[in-house]
Amino acid sequence: MKKIMLFCGIGAPLVYAFTVFLGGFLRPDYNPFAQSISSLVGTGAPNKALLDPLFAIYNVLTLAFGIGVWQIVQGDPANRRRRLGLVAAGALILGGVVGIATLLFPEPAEGSPLNSIGTMHIILASLSSLTTMLTISLMGFWFRAGFSLRGYGTYSFLSVLVVFLSGGVAAASIASNSAFGGLAERVTIGGFMQWLFIVAIKLYVKETNWGEGPAPHVYPMP
Repeated sequence: MKKIMLFCGIGAPLVYAFTVFLGGFLRPDYNPFAQSISSLVGTGAPNKALLDPLFAIYNVLTLAFGIGVWQIVQGDPANRRRRLGLVAAGALILGGVVGIATLLFPEPAEGSPLNSIGTMHIILASLSSLTTMLTISLMGFWFRAGFSLRGYGTYSFLSVLVVFLSGGVAAASIASNSAFGGLAERVTIGGFMQWLFIVAIKLYVKETNWGEGPAPHVYPMP
């Protein structure tokens, strides 16, 4: 079951990328450089009924991966930053739940005034961004404390730096209706997606190798 949960992390970014591509393909008037991804499933969006379930699947897969990460971290008592790893897994699980909730509070149609549903969408989107950065950062500390995964700690820190910097640019660009707001947002989300994909593959392969024999002891770094 644990390997299935970890495999979900490999599938999640693939489902997300496919959904975003499909949404843009079905809307010839959609400008991915300027428009946000949320507008694909915003109020009154033409393909909302098709895309909402696909985005929901992505979030369920992410949530399942978070459970798999929790099990991996919990089974690594030798790692002195085990608690940070558990918090990271919890943040990833929460991110999946928040992502599903966000679909219930769609972005208002373009040109429409901000209403209570739109305000809730912004709050949930902000919480999703926070859980994303928290997950990558804390997983980075957990990786750094494990001898065999130390390099993934540095990789995680670089990834969260990209997400943080591009996220600020994306928020400002979208708020000011910049012609490149959608592009900045895609860089931000892409920063998380590539991290999720690479880390999921690594943990899945590692768990598979462990399944072939006794799990090697992971020594804490000084």
